[in-house]
Amino acid sequence: MERQNSITHLGITNFLECGALLRRNGLWIVIEGPFTEAQNINNTDIRVYCPEFYNLPEAAFLEGKAVYELSTEALSQACREYLKTQDRVDPPLKKASWCEPEKQDFALAIGQIHGRIERNEIQKAVPVVFARSKQKVSASDRAQLLLRLLNAPENLYVYGFWQGLEGVLGATPEILFDFDGEVLRTMALAGTCPKSEDHDRPSLLEDAKELFEHQLVVEDIKNVLSGWGKVQASGPTVLELPTLCHLKTEIEVSGVTNPDFGALIEALHPTPALGVAPRAAGYQWMAQLPGQAQRGRFGAPFAFLSAQEAVCLVGIRNLQWNDQLAMIGSGCGIVAASELDREWREVFQKRLAVKKILGLEV
Repeated sequence: MERQNSITHLGITNFLECGALLRRNGLWIVIEGPFTEAQNINNTDIRVYCPEFYNLPEAAFLEGKAVYELSTEALSQACREYLKTQDRVDPPLKKASWCEPEKQDFALAIGQIHGRIERNEIQKAVPVVFARSKQKVSASDRAQLLLRLLNAPENLYVYGFWQGLEGVLGATPEILFDFDGEVLRTMALAGTCPKSEDHDRPSLLEDAKELFEHQLVVEDIKNVLSGWGKVQASGPTVLELPTLCHLKTEIEVSGVTNPDFGALIEALHPTPALGVAPRAAGYQWMAQLPGQAQRGRFGAPFAFLSAQEAVCLVGIRNLQWNDQLAMIGSGCGIVAASELDREWREVFQKRLAVKKILGLEV
């Protein structure tokens, strides 16, 4: 399917009703729906993969109706022209009333994780919490949110997928992998310090708790990918975002030829950055922790794939919605040294970062 470098009003309308997008290398890959299950997963057309966190086997590889490769200016103009034609009926999403997560649920989740750590069952696990709103997310909302995301820092991957009454839209700093036909690239992104706490905490590169948490992720990814080729790691360094800093180690695997992307996703997801260390302890049990209901796609893989090229993101820092509610999630790595109040502040700052980049903060 040929990629078009301009989009009509009908095209942007159809896309905002049912679509997918990814910003990569300064350009926006925009896919217009409706989507159908891909019949040939080895052809050169772009396929979209957007499962729920706990249900990878149930998700299909999808193909859209048309594919566009747009500049930021072209996508901005298309969204603005679309909004000029809309008579707004619903209240703006920015005015949504958010019900924040309960600290007691979070404390119970951490307590259960610490119990497993004390019994030497695991070394780390990542609970998540959600702010929820009954506000619906319309096509006009998506156009307005995209206009905000056009200005997202270049070290964030903007992504989204929606069809019917449900979807996800966000800007993640984390990739599960990136493959360009020659080298497989990935990262360990774990260990966080909100910038608001810079002066009250040691540097991430000197913080024993954060470094331990980070190294668990590094070693896990290296171990998983050792069977795919020669693994080299570089880091950690500090990745600076507008309101947060993270520890980041870049990992490359050479000698990878014709990888099975589906098998690669299943092998990597979830890394201990969103899941559990060690992997042998499993991660499905986390769904039973307090506050995890309707997790959906938070932290799940989000991929654009073709025959010899693929980008698979870790779907965090997003807004997701269905016909009942909209949600903004955040998670944090819990190890033996984790403290409730510090982790509670971190998950709040992560949700706040999402609201700021989407223009949803009050």
